[in-house]
Amino acid sequence: MKAKAITARIGMPGGAVSAEFHIDTGRLRIFERDMLRVELFPPQSWFTVASVAGNSRWGTRPREADIHLVVENFILQRFGMTAYQGEASCAQ
Repeated sequence: MKAKAITARIGMPGGAVSAEFHIDTGRLRIFERDMLRVELFPPQSWFTVASVAGNSRWGTRPREADIHLVVENFILQRFGMTAYQGEASCAQ
């Protein structure tokens, strides 16, 4: 049986940015306009989630809010603050 991935998506003017975390493998994939931009496996995938969701108690099973923070961080690093026009951060 294949485990369902935990996903998060943020729409942007040029197209959506999304991420999916596969619980069964620990793989984290980040997509920009449906094109794969980043693919990480444990332990790098865990470090990536922990670096933005450090206050969460996710262990090796992040919540959707944690993955949403990963997408927000990717957008801010890749496009800068002016490109991010999403809703308020989940970190509030």
